[in-house]
Amino acid sequence: MRNHHSSSILIGDHLYGFSSGILTAMRFDTGEVAWKDRSVGKGSLVYADGHLYALSENGVVGLVEATPAGYREKGRFRIQQDSLPTWTHPVIAGGRLYLRDQDTIYAYDVREKR
Repeated sequence: MRNHHSSSILIGDHLYGFSSGILTAMRFDTGEVAWKDRSVGKGSLVYADGHLYALSENGVVGLVEATPAGYREKGRFRIQQDSLPTWTHPVIAGGRLYLRDQDTIYAYDVREKR
């Protein structure tokens, strides 16, 4: 399982990232915007297995297909938060999605079910 996390991620010839709270896909070599969506709001990303896992500072997690064809959200949920925003990056390791909010760590099994 290959995964990367940062504020922007290059997948193929398109760059995906948050710009002023808007998730944006743009062609890397020309800067041409493929699509923009409010998605989960301002946050951070991790990429694995053809999908972006977006975590907003408000604790909303979204699963988005990593494609320049358009914004395709597959689902979302919310983690319980303290009163402070969540600024940590989501991490994928060993088939699990790890999310941290202050002193709490959440782990989700994201392996394909066979």
